[in-house]
Amino acid sequence: MRNVLGLAAGSIFLALAVPVLAAGIDKGPYLMNPSQTGITVCWVSSMPATGSVTVAGSGETASDAMPTRYHRVKLAGLKPYTHYSYSVTCAGETKSGGFTTAAPASQPFKFVAYGDNRTQPKVHAAVLARMSQFKPDFIVQSGDQVADGTNEAQWDEFWEIASKVLSETAYYPSLGNHERNGSPYYRYFAVPQEYSFDYGNAHFVAMDSNRSEAEYAKQNEWLRIDLLAHQSAKWRIVFFHHTVHTCVDTPGRSAEYIERDKRLEPIFAEGHVQLVINGHDHDYQRHISKGITYLVTGGGGAPLYDVTPDTPYVKKAEKAHHHCELTVNGDTISVRAVKPDGSVIEQFSINADKPAE
Repeated sequence: MRNVLGLAAGSIFLALAVPVLAAGIDKGPYLMNPSQTGITVCWVSSMPATGSVTVAGSGETASDAMPTRYHRVKLAGLKPYTHYSYSVTCAGETKSGGFTTAAPASQPFKFVAYGDNRTQPKVHAAVLARMSQFKPDFIVQSGDQVADGTNEAQWDEFWEIASKVLSETAYYPSLGNHERNGSPYYRYFAVPQEYSFDYGNAHFVAMDSNRSEAEYAKQNEWLRIDLLAHQSAKWRIVFFHHTVHTCVDTPGRSAEYIERDKRLEPIFAEGHVQLVINGHDHDYQRHISKGITYLVTGGGGAPLYDVTPDTPYVKKAEKAHHHCELTVNGDTISVRAVKPDGSVIEQFSINADKPAE
């Protein structure tokens, strides 16, 4: 009898010792792929479930088609460039946020660009806190969101820091080398390896700069066709991780960018690209080559790199954590590079119809 009681007590103790995963929303909600009449609301639940999104004041609701942990619910029937509040209900929990639908071509809009926010979560949080004061319509991210894209614990840390901002601001990521093309990236984000989209009077292209040399010809052709198909857009903006021009002091960077410049810059020039946004180098840089402005915005949180601004194309370089604020108004983009303390590294403007100088 004693043995039976002992086993029963031991079983109860083991049952109590095993952690129980609480039902609810584990990550998010967060926003992707806005259009003038809708947006995709994403979240991750702790277990497979169906959930729903309700838009306040509009009567619009949408739900998952089937149970899943990785939710991507598309909203439609909304008004262009209008702010809405929304709530997500899933697995017994409700969370709220807000979003703005995409701008039509005639509407000025603003967005931020930043990248390399891996490794130092407190710095990343400070960059996001300053960024949120700008109230951007969306975020363009230039890669390296985590140090190891196959490590779910690092993604947990990313979401803990970024969830508040991403519940209110649409997000366009690109692949860095540290994502390692890992499956978590594709589970979280409703985008393919490379993609393009229109917003306002601009056409954006997100490239994967990690591709092997054997894939260059295919990538070059895809980029060329995409750009030539969008010549009616006032702006053509390309973003990806690795730099085309750099003055960073890290060994080996120069040889890498020279080869990338030879391959990609002729396609940018042919496609009338006015702005290229990169990361990879953990600092701020601005270069101008063949009338194209190149922004290096890799100051989102990773340890900083030294710069020596002595290359032919560099206009400004500074070793600093930061994000870039871009305001698009017709044929002008006004840019400010801003540190977490609010100080401005530099500000300048680009004209869509004039080569940058």
